[in-house]
Amino acid sequence: MHQTENPNAPENALDRLFSTIEMLSSKIDELNERVDFMSSFIGLEIGEGEDAQKAEPPGQLAGLSFDVISKIIPAKDANSLRAYFLRVLSLFRKYIKAIVMFGSSKTKTGLSNTSDIDVAFIVDDTDIQKFTLQQLKDRLFVKMAEIARDFSDKIHAQAYPLSEFWSSIIKPNPVILTILRDGVAVYDTGFFIPIQLLYKTGKIIPTQESIDSNIESAEGYLMLVENVLTTKLTLDLFNAVVSAGQALLMEYGYLPPVPKEVSRELMLVAVEKEKVLTKDDVEKVNAIISWFKKIDHGELKTVNGDEFERMRQSTKYVVEKIFVVIERLREKKGLPKPVIDKDLLKQTESTLHSSYSQKDK
Repeated sequence: MHQTENPNAPENALDRLFSTIEMLSSKIDELNERVDFMSSFIGLEIGEGEDAQKAEPPGQLAGLSFDVISKIIPAKDANSLRAYFLRVLSLFRKYIKAIVMFGSSKTKTGLSNTSDIDVAFIVDDTDIQKFTLQQLKDRLFVKMAEIARDFSDKIHAQAYPLSEFWSSIIKPNPVILTILRDGVAVYDTGFFIPIQLLYKTGKIIPTQESIDSNIESAEGYLMLVENVLTTKLTLDLFNAVVSAGQALLMEYGYLPPVPKEVSRELMLVAVEKEKVLTKDDVEKVNAIISWFKKIDHGELKTVNGDEFERMRQSTKYVVEKIFVVIERLREKKGLPKPVIDKDLLKQTESTLHSSYSQKDK
């Protein structure tokens, strides 16, 4: 069927084009206004040439202008940081209470061309009920890092919910206190700098509860260290000598004995029959197995560093000697030597520990 042409088509298309141009122009004006407004939050220059004016951040008690940031870090990094701040503020200005630079980028202690630029965002979470505090922190961390990748791989941003920030002051958190001590507010709504002033003038005093909590944590960490040394690490030495002894016996065609029989079987096969180990070697194996059994049965409550190091050296000596013996046996048989993939061992260390604990055999 023949269609009748619309005589007004060119005019309609032109109207649509003009309408689109007006809409784009409006968006550009809106964007320019937003950039000028956001620029004011970090002390950027607005305007050009002789008309340029320095805009101090509104609501900021002692804001850091961008020209000061440029004196702290290289110009290229400073420009990347400015763009990053603009992007974050354009997205989250409603929630951001303060942006603080801290660490080596601020203090210049240990600062190098490859140093991270540490930035802390204090984010108001008081009206956010959809997520838990930990979920909010995780989401903020991911989002801030995602945005940072668009500007510089040096930017290391951390987001701290406001409620956690207050809690960390009541119960001192070392990271938060570092930010309060060394940080410089790039953007502040009148929140961070007064707290920083209170901290620096000694007005923030830890409570008795926070002191008790910290000393309790210290005792807990110490117990954890002692437990790791007494149980986990001694178990590893035990498993090492048992595994090595079993490997050697299997190389000679014997079934692997249970741990408590390893020393006896090694004495019969490796010392008396094959003469590839000495009596002293097997006594080292037996000492390590007996030592761990005393720990496992609660007969030995603690292990000191010197004692552990002696046992570690004995274990290393026995394992390496057995490895050499197996290599020589394989060589005589014309078989390939055992290959130890140390990189793979590092990756599977936790698996080895959990799946090959022989202490109950």
